[in-house]
Amino acid sequence: MSQRGREPSVLWALIGVDGRVNREVFWLGNLLCALVGVAFMLPHIDPDTGALLLSPIAPFVSAVLFWPGIALAVKRLHDRSLTGWLAVAFAIPVVGFVAFFAIGLIPGNKGPNRYGPATNSRGPA
Repeated sequence: MSQRGREPSVLWALIGVDGRVNREVFWLGNLLCALVGVAFMLPHIDPDTGALLLSPIAPFVSAVLFWPGIALAVKRLHDRSLTGWLAVAFAIPVVGFVAFFAIGLIPGNKGPNRYGPATNSRGPA
């Protein structure tokens, strides 16, 4: 397989779990997911009862957006030379909140590591 076919892309950043991403890609990817989530899950007021209702597709949108969040976290952990399995910590409420901001704020390792040659690059073939 040629290296040309392993170029990073937006699709890779949001779905793939190989390689590394920097803080900018991590935040932009999560912002994109948040905007898509808000756009599809906006609450609305029921005209009959006046109750605030969540969109009926909200659970499906949440399920679809779950994976890009995990994929971005795994690649961000890889940029710190950490295993992607640590992304499991995101499922723990307080720990997940702290871990999200920690990996989003702490710079990655300079130069190559076992997960890829440089930041914003795909992993070894």
